Amino acid sequence: MKALLTGGAGFIGGNLARELVARRYEVVALGRRACPVEGVKSFEAARLDPETLRAAMGAERFDVVFHLAAAGVHPADRNREELIRANATLPADVVSAARDAGVSSVVLMGSSAEYAGPQAGLLTEDMQLESRKIYGASKAAGGLLALATAAECGLPVAVLRAFNVFGPGEAEHRLLPSLVAKLTRGEPVSLSLGTQVRDFVYVDDACNGLIAAATALSESRMHSSAYNLSTGIGTSVADFARAVARQMKADPGLLRFGALPMRPDDLPEVVGDPSRLQGATAWRANYSLDEGVTAALRRIGSD
Repeated sequence: MKALLTGGAGFIGGNLARELVARRYEVVALGRRACPVEGVKSFEAARLDPETLRAAMGAERFDVVFHLAAAGVHPADRNREELIRANATLPADVVSAARDAGVSSVVLMGSSAEYAGPQAGLLTEDMQLESRKIYGASKAAGGLLALATAAECGLPVAVLRAFNVFGPGEAEHRLLPSLVAKLTRGEPVSLSLGTQVRDFVYVDDACNGLIAAATALSESRMHSSAYNLSTGIGTSVADFARAVARQMKADPGLLRFGALPMRPDDLPEVVGDPSRLQGATAWRANYSLDEGVTAALRRIGSD
C-alpha cells in the first residue's frame, strides 16, 4: 500500500508515519517541513494548495491519502484568512485532487473543537457544530465541504474528529510536555483548577484509528461520514496531571492547581462517543490513561 501524508512533520502526523512504515506502507509526506521518520520520502512545499496537491498526486500512484495538515493547532495561531484557507477550503481540494488521481480513499483529520459547546453528555457526530469560534468553525466547515465533495464525486472519505490526543512529539506548550519538563527538573507546575473533563486518547490508538478507517473505506465496509476518534471516557485535567506525576514518581505537591485562572471559553466537559467508528471498523482504544502515560514517558525518555 502506498500513502500520501500531509502534516507528517506534526505531532500526530509524525506518529502516523512511524506506524505506517512499521506496517510496511510506502509513505510519501507532503508539507512545509520534512517528515523526520526514517523510511518516509518527503516533498517540501512552501504552501499546500490545489496545484501542489495535484502535482504530488499526479507524480505517483497512491492508494490512500491521509490529510492531517491544518492551521491553528497552536492557540496563538488565529489568522482568520489562513484558518479559512487551510481548514475550510483545502480539505475539499484534497478530495477533488484524490478523485482525479485515482486514489481509493481519503482520511481527513478533524477535531473535537468542531462541536459547539457546552453540550451535555457524550458528544455524537450529529450534534450541533461550532459557529462562534473561528478554529472550530473552520474545521467543521472543512469536514462538511470535504464530505459534500466526496458525495459529488463518489470517493470514500472519512473525517475523524480527534479528541485530546497525547503522546511523544507534542509541542512544548501542551499539557504533557510542559508537565514532563517541569517535573523532571523538580520545579512546581502552575495549573488551573483542572476540573475540565476531557477525552484523552493515546497517540498510538489515534494512529491505529486513522489506519483502520482507511482500510475500512477501501474495503467498502465504511461509508463516507464524520467519526469521533475518542475513547468515550472522561478524565479531569487534574487527574491527567496526577497520573503523569505518579508515573514519573514526582512529588505531587509540585502540581499547583489553581495557580492559573480558568480560560473563560474553556468548556467543562468534552468527551466523545466512539461507537460510530467502532461499529464501522471494529477499532477500539487499547490504552488506558495510565498505560498511555507510561508508554508516552517511556518513548520520551528514549528520544
